Amino acid sequence: MKTSGYFFKFDQGHLMGSAALLLILMFAGLGSCGKVSYTDNPNLRLSFSADTVLFDTVFTTIGSITLPLKVYNEGNDAVRIDEISLVGGTESDFRINVDGEVGPIVSDWPLMAEDSLWIFIEVTVDPTDASTPFIMEDEILVNANGADQFVKLIAWGQNAYFHGDLDQISPLPSCNEVWTADRPHVVYGIVEVEPDCKLTIEEGTQVHVHDGSGILVYQSTLEVNGSLGNEVVFQGDRLEESYADRPGQWGIQLDFQFETEYGIEEFTAQRGGIWLFGGVDCTMDYAVLKNGTIGLQVDTTGTVGSAALDITNTVIHNMSAYGLFAQGGTIDGYNNLLYDCGQSTAAFTLGGRYRLDHCTFANYWSEGVRQSPSVLMTDWYEDVNGQIQIRSLAGSEFNNCIMWGNNYSLTDFDELVVSILNVPSNPIIRNSAVDAESEDFPSAILEGTTTDNVPPFASYADRDFHLTSNNSLWNGGGSQFSILTDLDGFPRNIGIPDKGCYERQQ
Repeated sequence: MKTSGYFFKFDQGHLMGSAALLLILMFAGLGSCGKVSYTDNPNLRLSFSADTVLFDTVFTTIGSITLPLKVYNEGNDAVRIDEISLVGGTESDFRINVDGEVGPIVSDWPLMAEDSLWIFIEVTVDPTDASTPFIMEDEILVNANGADQFVKLIAWGQNAYFHGDLDQISPLPSCNEVWTADRPHVVYGIVEVEPDCKLTIEEGTQVHVHDGSGILVYQSTLEVNGSLGNEVVFQGDRLEESYADRPGQWGIQLDFQFETEYGIEEFTAQRGGIWLFGGVDCTMDYAVLKNGTIGLQVDTTGTVGSAALDITNTVIHNMSAYGLFAQGGTIDGYNNLLYDCGQSTAAFTLGGRYRLDHCTFANYWSEGVRQSPSVLMTDWYEDVNGQIQIRSLAGSEFNNCIMWGNNYSLTDFDELVVSILNVPSNPIIRNSAVDAESEDFPSAILEGTTTDNVPPFASYADRDFHLTSNNSLWNGGGSQFSILTDLDGFPRNIGIPDKGCYERQQ
């Protein structure tokens, strides 16, 4: 018989012998195949090709990008993965595909010993959508035998300049860096201006800082060159409307581990979103810092003859801790407005030299109970041996300033608290308006200054801190600097300027 070009010839003996052989092989095969045994060891850990999947392309068009993640079972036993899922679920900006099965949740997935599987991750970004976050984040959860393991997913969303790495301190790529206003700048992690280098930020630049992130100016220079109506703005990187006025969105966060008698303890320290540590001739003009933890921190910097920071025409507000936090710093400035902070609008601690004129410190924090004064000054600290060390405030002078807040009427509470052990020979607060009625207040530091007169702000509810009264009580005095205009750009009265950052316009 001819079939499809091939000849087959069987006799009865061959057929019976072949059938017997087939049965033997079938039973032998069944005997050699056993049921796969899966380990239930809760200590089993899978391995991943990466602990973070970063979509680091700056998107210029609407598009979709897919990146792979490999999961390894390096053990000697098979494991049944209970769940592979996106933590963000159906609301996530990401999508996953596990060896052909589409998420956001894939359940009951077997993985043999010394085997692996692929997870393909996709993200679609529309960079023209103003509500798209600059940085999109999620995590992949892999649960096996009750143990959770996570892989971070990060995508850079809009057209912007991205700086830094979340897991390390990242020096700027060049020693003399210039940030321009043609695109927003996104700070991701701690970006460092290295010693003897300089970062210049041009007028109109929008700087968006990720949670836990900030700019470290270490023995180097920061120059912020805003202008009236074209300020440099520092804020968080979340663009949703619900984040527009939410404090605590950015600021350097340092995580520490230390051993105690109870085991390893973890500690988190907050630092300034802009942290000048040994800053050299830094300047900040017409800047806005908002919605962070500590807006600006100045540590043990500068000399008596030269300020580490000249800050002028700048607004710092809505910080969950401090607006300006100085530790033994040297700061000059005028026409600054600091308001609404969870602790103090400004804290001048561990001594230092501060010369500030025509500044308004107004704390009307409404996010919770505030137990710190609007302005704090100290000239001492306790060292590791429990000894009190004094660091002088000599050379400090505050002229024509307002230091006030919504707790001024509370019993035993002052909006200006001064804790100094070495009282300067000359007054350091002149021609100002403060809330300081405590019996322990060192009144010798005041000259021509009211201590219990409520400033006639236009509307503290609307955070309008212009003065509305024509009373001469709000006239100031001489200044340390040549100040021709106020924060609004209007002319100052050169002879008798007003207190605070705004000049009354007749």
